[in-house]
Amino acid sequence: MEEATLEFKDLENMLEHIRSVLTSVGLNNLRVRFPADVTNINVRGSYVYISVSQDYEERDTKRRIDLSMISGKPAFARMGRQLALKSSSDLKGKKWLFEGTLSFYKPRASFSIWIDTIAPIGESDITARRREIYLALKAKRALRIEEHDLNELPPIKRVAVISSSTAAGLGDFFSNLSVKYPYKPVVHLFESYMQGNRTVPGVLSALETIKSSTVKYDVVVITRGGGSASDLMYFDSLELGIAISEFSKEYCPVLSAIGHERDFTIPDFVAWKRFDTPTAVARGISEQINEYIDSLREFADLIDNDVEWQFERAGSEIGPDRLQIISDRINDNISRMDRFIEDEATTLSGNIMHRITHAMNELGSFNPSRYVLSIERAMNEVFSTTDALMNRADTSILRSLAFCETQLDYGKLRNSLERYFMNSDVAVETFDKSIARLLDDLIMRTGDDLDNLFDQLTQHGGYAASLLFGGVVLKKNDLIVNSAKAVFAGDKLECVFKDGEAKTTIDEVKSEV
Repeated sequence: MEEATLEFKDLENMLEHIRSVLTSVGLNNLRVRFPADVTNINVRGSYVYISVSQDYEERDTKRRIDLSMISGKPAFARMGRQLALKSSSDLKGKKWLFEGTLSFYKPRASFSIWIDTIAPIGESDITARRREIYLALKAKRALRIEEHDLNELPPIKRVAVISSSTAAGLGDFFSNLSVKYPYKPVVHLFESYMQGNRTVPGVLSALETIKSSTVKYDVVVITRGGGSASDLMYFDSLELGIAISEFSKEYCPVLSAIGHERDFTIPDFVAWKRFDTPTAVARGISEQINEYIDSLREFADLIDNDVEWQFERAGSEIGPDRLQIISDRINDNISRMDRFIEDEATTLSGNIMHRITHAMNELGSFNPSRYVLSIERAMNEVFSTTDALMNRADTSILRSLAFCETQLDYGKLRNSLERYFMNSDVAVETFDKSIARLLDDLIMRTGDDLDNLFDQLTQHGGYAASLLFGGVVLKKNDLIVNSAKAVFAGDKLECVFKDGEAKTTIDEVKSEV
């Protein structure tokens, strides 16, 4: 049976068909990772060409594979800094682990591999490089010098997360953030590459964006799931370590949650606090917020109990029996004061009349020549005696009034009542202001967060933005479908609307070439 022959109008049309077939089966843009020996490196224009080779046997004949891979000059420079290469020639004559994307190059009808990650074979070189960066950070005093606890911080309300939207660790983070409404923190994602030579530029760019944001975040979380040593080695950067250290000191704490429990990268040594996994950092934030919520409830209960006790105490002080005792003592003091004033007035009146009578008798026995002098002396004596008696009466009255006033404050009742009522007023006012302030803060925060979330979604896109305008997000096996190339006939998808969910089955797939 003869094989079918495809006929094309020209060479370009044939190669375009080959490219489309390769794309449909997933070979074009396929991610690959492999070890290889570097034989040569050339720089031409804006590109770096890396030649690798490998010997093999076929039909008892020794053969050799020669392959040229491509990298952009900026990307190659970043990889060189990460590997601490003095020059590109340091790659020659050694075996390296390469990672990149397979691409069909139509002008030459050949495959090309675009390299974006180069790592040494084995972990010994990676560990040695990390130690060098660690010592350099220590010399610059950028390392974390003490272990922190999230309870040192105020309640966490706003969280900035630096990660890739497709990272598995990001899903673990969100699924373990267990704080109930209305205390659940607002979380904004700042996307960054979390693998390969674009990791450091991506994280640095995200930190700068957070700095310039109008939102004042309480913490920044840098997270991704686990991976091989070559995957995580691109976090080992002196520049990144210094940036994270300075950010924690000048803006807000940075929390690192990269890889698994056994994985350590440079951000783990300079971050404000390190967590083993994305799950651990989400649980740590949740526990911190929930503990503050419990403390707030306990404080509210204490205020309520204290206010109730103050009212009970004040009620006992102003009861009918207590008021009757106070009234009887006041009446008794007033009666004594009236009798004292009456007695003093009688005594004063008798003394004045005696002096006047004595003066009149003396007027009849003196010579006329001494008449004026006797009158003056007698009147002066009368006036002096009168003034003394009036001063004495005044002093006595004032002393009695003062005594009565002290009796009115018997047992420091007045101070006690004033203190009780003042404490009660302050407690009630504090409780009222606390509740009002909490409600105002929640309302303001909710409004701001909704506005920020809306702006974030509409300005920066994201699959969830479509839900705001009546769209739908498709998911396949818990992964978001963002291309027709990711689904095939017969696949079952989940449809997520803003007000519910549905399931559908793909009958036919049509994708643009």
